[in-house]
Amino acid sequence: MWKNHCKILFSFLLAALVVPCFFSCSDDSESEEESTVCINPPKYESVSGKYEITDTSSPYESIELGASGDYIVIKRGSGYTVSSLKKESLFSRKASASRAVTYDNLVYGTYTQIDSETFDLEGFGVIQLKSNGGQVITDITIKPNGGNEMTFTVEEAETMGDDDLTNALCRTWKVLRVHEAGYDSYDGEYDETYTPDEHYGAISEVMFSKSGTFLSFYNDNEMEAHFWKWENRNERQIRYSWDNVWNNGDEEGNITVSFSSDNKLTIYEYYKDYESNEWYESTVELVEKNPSESDEGDEDVTIPTDKTPVERVFTGKLVDEVDDHGLDKFVYENGFLTQVLADDGDDKITFEYNYLNPNKSASDPDVRYTKERADGSVAYVYDVWLNELGFARRIDSRHYDDYYSFDFQSTCEYDSEGHLVYMNEGREEREYSLTWTDGDLVRVDRLNHDHTTDFTYSEMSNANNLMFFYDIYDMDLEELKYLYWAGLLGVSPKHLVASSYIHSDGYGQPYEEYQWEADKVLYRHDDGGAWTELIQFTFAE
Repeated sequence: MWKNHCKILFSFLLAALVVPCFFSCSDDSESEEESTVCINPPKYESVSGKYEITDTSSPYESIELGASGDYIVIKRGSGYTVSSLKKESLFSRKASASRAVTYDNLVYGTYTQIDSETFDLEGFGVIQLKSNGGQVITDITIKPNGGNEMTFTVEEAETMGDDDLTNALCRTWKVLRVHEAGYDSYDGEYDETYTPDEHYGAISEVMFSKSGTFLSFYNDNEMEAHFWKWENRNERQIRYSWDNVWNNGDEEGNITVSFSSDNKLTIYEYYKDYESNEWYESTVELVEKNPSESDEGDEDVTIPTDKTPVERVFTGKLVDEVDDHGLDKFVYENGFLTQVLADDGDDKITFEYNYLNPNKSASDPDVRYTKERADGSVAYVYDVWLNELGFARRIDSRHYDDYYSFDFQSTCEYDSEGHLVYMNEGREEREYSLTWTDGDLVRVDRLNHDHTTDFTYSEMSNANNLMFFYDIYDMDLEELKYLYWAGLLGVSPKHLVASSYIHSDGYGQPYEEYQWEADKVLYRHDDGGAWTELIQFTFAE
């Protein structure tokens, strides 16, 4: 449990706010209990299912394909029990789950469909489902990564049904935020709201399947596998269990789910120990991980190839090194940014341009760039889909820390001239609207946050297309800045910035003035003080 240091008393208004509500697809003649949920089927709904291997010689007990493109492999004899958990609450772990149980014996990842019966399970291997000539799957062939091919008989697990409510629930969900409150005898009262990337060990994904699997994935790469079933459909109430035993003991609990029309799910849980008076309450807000309706990665977009990305954006010299919150060295080959040597050369970023491959699937990213640390471990992966101008429109990223991982999605929009006019970086308070006038970026608004920056420009031409999002344009993009130097994040202002002025929380802050030199940018406040070095850069020969 993550507890706020302030320990403020929880308001019971929250319970009223999370009463389940639905957007009905039915007509007015239906009762509330009969209403359905308007969420499109997930991408792999038609091929999803759990396949239990009946051959006891198999090292695997079951393989399950989730409807959103995630899979679960259970190794034989592993079971689902996580004995180290204190089981009075589901979404907050008072003790860490054992890695030997929830990781080593359970494999979780994403998969892609190769053909009607073959699937590539990333990080595990390739499987092929074979039928007896009809609709019933009877055998599975498994080719683990680095292992020998093996074939076993299987039985498809029974499902919870095919009603609208079950169909809406059964997919993979990404956690947006968690609100926890409660009382325990050691810490007293607590109340906290947090996002998955704010706490080590926080829940980051939840997967429900029609076969009754309920998987919780945490950002420290721990997993917990549970079972679920409907306790009361009309009340949208689910009962879950760690061991598939459905008595009324302490091994299971109840949660309530509600949906909204924007592919979001809210899960509410309450628990109280009447002997100790300890209680726990949580509200978890989630969004569909891979929504079929808004998954722009499957759109058929014609990406221009008449020029390389770099040629379309950079009309002058190409940068060699840039020092703006860290020194980066850029390597260009034949009009493409291929590598960035980051953090003084200790880390390496590599770009792959998949859209040049005529056999690329529409669901595969057009561009991918990966950062490797000096020890060879992966720091992050960014998958990029491009628009008809050749600029990034959707970016899916996954970050790997020493102790946990997290992911988020970014989206971008441009005007007809290729100027970036909107970006949602994917994390809190990083949504921006950009206003351009006569080819120059004159205003940046941080949406959902009272923060605006206005810019003025000199008559000096921005001949080398320099654009520094963080240090000048007040946009906290972090690793997305590399897309600009690859020619994938729109075009630059025509002129060099002369000054900026911030309006934040209803107050104006002093002007900052900028002075451009051959290899650096200087700045000072409008009080006429000394100039300070802000950015350094060099150009390739």
